[in-house]
Amino acid sequence: MKVKKMIKTRILLFGCMLFLIGMRNLSLPVYAGLAAKHISARQNTSMPRLTEKLQKKIAATVPEEPAGSDVRLVHGATLLATRRVPQGYTSDGTYYYYLSCMGFSGKDSARLRLTRVRYEEDGTYQEDFMTLKGFGHGTNLDCVSYKGKTWLWTGSDAKNGTGYSTSISCFPYQKGKTLKKHAKYHYRIPISGKGNAINCFPAVSEDGSLLAVRYTNSGKQSFKIFSLKKGHVINNRHPLKTFSIKNTAGDFQGFDISGSTIYTIEDSASKAERKELKKAYHPIKIRSYNYASGKTGVRTVRGAYKLSHREPEGIQVRGTNQIEFGLASHYKDKYTCMNIYQYLSN
Repeated sequence: MKVKKMIKTRILLFGCMLFLIGMRNLSLPVYAGLAAKHISARQNTSMPRLTEKLQKKIAATVPEEPAGSDVRLVHGATLLATRRVPQGYTSDGTYYYYLSCMGFSGKDSARLRLTRVRYEEDGTYQEDFMTLKGFGHGTNLDCVSYKGKTWLWTGSDAKNGTGYSTSISCFPYQKGKTLKKHAKYHYRIPISGKGNAINCFPAVSEDGSLLAVRYTNSGKQSFKIFSLKKGHVINNRHPLKTFSIKNTAGDFQGFDISGSTIYTIEDSASKAERKELKKAYHPIKIRSYNYASGKTGVRTVRGAYKLSHREPEGIQVRGTNQIEFGLASHYKDKYTCMNIYQYLSN
């Protein structure tokens, strides 16, 4: 009798275990702007369980844009690293890649979480990540595909105790891998008579032929344009063009290159949040500068005005003035999300 009872107990326990495993992998309902998914504890720091109630709460704060808005929501409320605002993003047509800065002190000093996301047709998404230790703040991220292989570009070799990158690195995505300080392919950017550039970040043209590097020089935004080969090769001592443009009132939040035009995005967080912090508010502005003709342009983004936090993080330009950008949200909550918008008023 004891043996039979033990067998029944084990069968019952095994059945419960299978049930729990099934529940763990069960997809929850999908709400507007948010995909239901399971986030492992390893993926995020102190990440709360993504319950149906929490999904509703997040989705409710990413409303659909009203008719006449100058933006269109492309991907809403993608859950990233907890209480860490995303810094830059890019897309290779199959995946989106997001950088989140994990901190500036202790073990998190200049450490970046690079999250790869694949959005499914049913509105759900899958994600995994790799780690970039000692790379810096992660202000800009870009990529290029060459012969079926995606090469990611960002700043690297953070100056001790800061998030200022002193080189740029290029590498393929490798799930779960950790890179330290820089990748195999990395470049310093020489400045005539001043050593190497600091606070430098790369961007790649859509056709993969040009690499632009933004860096700080004598308090100005400076740029060097390089010819890019095979997705990962530049001659860092022979730029095609070097120029500077004026600094702007808003915080620099990323840039891209399209043809001979540089696009930058700037802003602080939302007006309500800046008022609470007793700091000046600056509206989201997308600026363009054609270094061949000298033509400039400014676009002010007015949409997504109800989004929490609403801080721009990254910009991508495709084709002729097809502008897409990221807005961080939910920073004050125990989770941080990225929202991708397309700018419509060109």
